[in-house]
Amino acid sequence: MSPEITPLLNGRPLLQQRESLESVSSVRSYARVHKLPVPPFAMIGAICLLLGVSLWRGALPTPQLDTLQAKPIRVVTSNGAQLEHFCGDTEQDAGYIKLPNKVDDHYFFWYFEARRDARAAPLVLWLTGGPGGSSMLALLTENGPCHVRPDLSTESNPFSWTNEANIVWLDQPTNVGFSYGPDPKDADDNEDNVAENIYWFLQGFLERHPELQGREFFISGESYGGHYVPAAAHFISRQNRHKSSGALDINLQGISIGNGCTNPVIQNPHFVDMATNAYSISFVDPRKMPQLKAEAAVCGKKMQACQLRPSLCWEAARYCQDNIASVFMAAKRNPYDIRQPCATSDTDPIQCIAKDFELIVPYLNSPNLREFLHVNERVGDWQMCNFAVNFAFVRSFDVMLSTSAFVGDLLDDGVRVLIYAGDADLECNWSGNLAWLQALQWHGSADFNVTEPHDFMDDDEVAGSVISADELTFVRVFDAGHMVTQDQPASALEMINSFYQNQPL
Repeated sequence: MSPEITPLLNGRPLLQQRESLESVSSVRSYARVHKLPVPPFAMIGAICLLLGVSLWRGALPTPQLDTLQAKPIRVVTSNGAQLEHFCGDTEQDAGYIKLPNKVDDHYFFWYFEARRDARAAPLVLWLTGGPGGSSMLALLTENGPCHVRPDLSTESNPFSWTNEANIVWLDQPTNVGFSYGPDPKDADDNEDNVAENIYWFLQGFLERHPELQGREFFISGESYGGHYVPAAAHFISRQNRHKSSGALDINLQGISIGNGCTNPVIQNPHFVDMATNAYSISFVDPRKMPQLKAEAAVCGKKMQACQLRPSLCWEAARYCQDNIASVFMAAKRNPYDIRQPCATSDTDPIQCIAKDFELIVPYLNSPNLREFLHVNERVGDWQMCNFAVNFAFVRSFDVMLSTSAFVGDLLDDGVRVLIYAGDADLECNWSGNLAWLQALQWHGSADFNVTEPHDFMDDDEVAGSVISADELTFVRVFDAGHMVTQDQPASALEMINSFYQNQPL
């Protein structure tokens, strides 16, 4: 039986919401009605960066589950030993959950139990950004239990986040990765869709895995996950208070975001901070810096105006792109890791990191793998990013809107928050991430803003710097770009395990 839906302000939870819900809705409505073209938002996360309350009442819908037909496939460990597992060395599950709040929407997931003490370990949901990026990217090249070898076999990742946690890598929104939803009514283009869909996915997943019900739960992500993660966590927090009869409680404990694009109003002007960086990379003639800083201030004002008047969003995006981002992109450096040169930084920045993912494309499209994962036959070739989804989020101006107020609400509710950033990333740089945290309204803001940074130590080496107060922790990770888990896997594992275990860094 379909549930009765009572939408409140386009799906946004009403409780303790600081952002202007009316303006958020009006921005999206204006963009849809006027069918605005796609702007070149290189600096605000609207390219695929990783190549980056509706209350239910009445009867609870039953998610429809598909099952995994597992077959052993060769995996090679770091010491060369072969194991009869496809990826990793723990129990795993993969398949689809049909979302009960949609017409015909099927979310694909790949789940791995923790390597140590899986029965007590927390449950973590990982969300890759984009918008439109598949979470299989992170699973197979960053923090998952295996990495792909040149011969398309796999090798064990000793720094997998599954060492201490049970983790689900989820393909979302609709039609990203192996997920599919053929009905046009199921198309997603904003965080309202994302948050509600993730909540119902989790309801189905926890029904499928009752042993995980009640576990400490965290949502982690990176890049445009800076939008996804706060929105989903906020929705879950409110649904826990006002859930339908029969809905499962989700024991939300914390969120973590790596190099996130969360508050473009504040983060975009801080693009210019990277003109002075730890790697002595020259982007701007010092004589031009005063003018560039002045233009950054104008960019910030235009972005702020866009939050209230949707007709100004296109102008804001164009101004920030033409006057700030283009200056940095012209330097021919990899915007995801400025330590590396990239000839296409100003024309096709995704190519700057495409080589990092080239092995997983044929790997994920192999017939044996698709059979192993029970990929639906209606799903075409796996792609790193679904650009139709990406463009939909751009056209709705979701990429222009801030989700930072959700973080403030979560902190006030006692939810722990970890924001970390590799300091060689330009796109969602560490300075902009720290700036929006310092501007955030929450009960511990005064303490956070007067706290001096201290060293982040990993194996007796300084791996970064930490600012922490109450439930909020910020980590600047040295010698890392946009994908911290790829560039500094050992430090990332130390950081995330400490966070999940509520231990200070």
